[in-house]
Amino acid sequence: MYLPIMPAIQEVFGVTTFFTALTFSLVLFIMAFGTLAYGRMSDRFGRKPVLMIGLTLFVAGSGLCAVAWNFEIFLAGRILQAIAAGCGVVLARAIARDVYGPDKLAQVIAYLTTAYVLGPTLAPPIGGLLSDNFGWSGVFYFATAVSVLIVLLAGLVIRETHQQRVKGSGAGTLSKDYKQLLSNPVFVGYTLVPAFTSGAFFSLAAYSSFLMDDHYKGSSGDYGLYFMLLTLGFMSGNFISGRLGNRVSTEYMVTIGCLIGLITVEVLTVAVLVFPTIPLALFLPGAAIGLAQGLAMPHAQAAAINAEPDLTGTASGIVMFLHFASSAISSLFISTLYDKTFFPLIEVVFVLSVLALLSGVIANFYRRKEAQNTLV
Repeated sequence: MYLPIMPAIQEVFGVTTFFTALTFSLVLFIMAFGTLAYGRMSDRFGRKPVLMIGLTLFVAGSGLCAVAWNFEIFLAGRILQAIAAGCGVVLARAIARDVYGPDKLAQVIAYLTTAYVLGPTLAPPIGGLLSDNFGWSGVFYFATAVSVLIVLLAGLVIRETHQQRVKGSGAGTLSKDYKQLLSNPVFVGYTLVPAFTSGAFFSLAAYSSFLMDDHYKGSSGDYGLYFMLLTLGFMSGNFISGRLGNRVSTEYMVTIGCLIGLITVEVLTVAVLVFPTIPLALFLPGAAIGLAQGLAMPHAQAAAINAEPDLTGTASGIVMFLHFASSAISSLFISTLYDKTFFPLIEVVFVLSVLALLSGVIANFYRRKEAQNTLV
């Protein structure tokens, strides 16, 4: 919802474009690091108390933004929102693992992600509507009201789901847990799959916005409509993954999703070279890349979170940290390569798609090896 009001924020507080953009990009980076903390804390102190703290902080951050009387206060509110926002994406997956167990986790994550994508799909027009009718602060008053409702629902409905707490504290214990996870090739491989596929998806989203303006000569509204194809593709992939559930193996879903993504890059290359002036030549293959990510990501995330059952929250934090960090870094990196042609986009998305497939193949190999050793 924040995207449509960024020009208003710049005008009201009289800041540069850089500082205005910082209030958006900084949130993503802080969220990434916040996911690490929330996952770890939930393993030690339980899911619900950590979740309630995060949600309450989001109420405070949203309220501070709504009443901000200068840019420094506004930025403080945005930072508080960012610190808080990491709790939901991590703990939703950790709680799902506690409640549904390892066997159904991939299916549940697929449905969670399908709902999650509704946010970036529907939020910009809602934010614009609120701003047009109530001013820029209306977006944050709305966010405050909704987050208060979520706090009440979480307090009344969600129960504590994590009974086996991780013991110990301090840097030594944290280092030991991270070492245990990062030395597990199954965890590392499956964690890198959504990191690389998300990097490819957000690279496409970022670069295509510049192409829409310079190459296709379209408006921001045109880009918003075409962008919906990308999110609909991603939602469709997650929905299909959820419907398939456990009827198809993790190894198969990860491999087929990564393969479809890689093949689609070749289709995209041909399409934009043959039809260089038609936006659908870029966005329809882009939707297929989103679909491929949606097929592979829930199963890869579930397998990574299940790799070390005693460290579910910590594992979920690392998974989501790499997801957000790779998305932010990839979108920023590809923006520096922009040259008004399709080639930087094709090259970056191709490399990331290859890395995703290689990570999936390695993780599948070690997962099968572990299964064989268990049978022996």
